[in-house]
Amino acid sequence: MALKLYVGNYNYSSWSLRPWLILRKMEVPFTTEMVDLDIPGYKERLRDISSAATVPVLEVSTENGVERIPDSLAIAEFCAKMVTNLWPKDEAQRAEARRVTSLMHEGFHALRNEAPMNLRRRTETKMPADCLADAAEMVALWDSLLEKHDGPYLFGHWSIADAFYTPAATRFESYGLPRTRRSDTYISELMSDEHFQEWEAMAFVEEHILPETDAVNA
Repeated sequence: MALKLYVGNYNYSSWSLRPWLILRKMEVPFTTEMVDLDIPGYKERLRDISSAATVPVLEVSTENGVERIPDSLAIAEFCAKMVTNLWPKDEAQRAEARRVTSLMHEGFHALRNEAPMNLRRRTETKMPADCLADAAEMVALWDSLLEKHDGPYLFGHWSIADAFYTPAATRFESYGLPRTRRSDTYISELMSDEHFQEWEAMAFVEEHILPETDAVNA
């Protein structure tokens, strides 16, 4: 079986970062193809990859053919079938991890819209109230999970939940969002992860920019 992950720009594509981290943690061979976003013809390129016309997309090639899986959560669940330790072992914790992962996948719209992932950015611009409310809700969620154990991650050991919250954690750094001491330690843990730093290094050297994203709350 051969795996290929199609991703968007390293600096901006939070959805792409999540499955990329999961695949790196799995320690399985895979290749990555980056699609520059918001350039002439990029939508057509995305439609060539998947009818969803979005990234990420995981291409799975076997002797029976090629399957392409769009959507970061669907990719995560596919990976979890290959490597069972990507979710917590405890059944109740596994259910809770899936719940908070789905919450990140579907919620926190103000935070995502008002503070888009932008790894190269550092600003202390005053953020809109709805964005700050989302950030406070996320910090409260993190704190409630982290206080239940001694591990550095949301469920003690690293899991898919941490992959999904890593792009959100970068927003706290990029936009100077308030956080508690416990959550600040968690953010630092995610930012110091060797695989995240590998992705961040690629973001810092890529030349492509998205002016509209850079202009949000500039």
